[in-house]
Amino acid sequence: MGTFAEEARTRLATMLRMAGDSAPDRHRVITYVGATPDPPPLGPDGIRTAGCPECQSTMWGQRDRDGRPIVVCARCGHVEE
Repeated sequence: MGTFAEEARTRLATMLRMAGDSAPDRHRVITYVGATPDPPPLGPDGIRTAGCPECQSTMWGQRDRDGRPIVVCARCGHVEE
């Protein structure tokens, strides 16, 4: 299978494929994917995360328009440098 086809799959489809045929595992995967945000596209810095001080959710490392590193909360949108 080519890279394009792999990239076109949703996160849910990819994780369900890894879960196999176990119904309880598939249910847990569906619940998890529905409750967590998708990560941002992988950039040159790799994946960086932090805990949000506002809502305790996951903050993803990104870069602002000027190229400075920032972290943005996936749930509430809180931004920190």
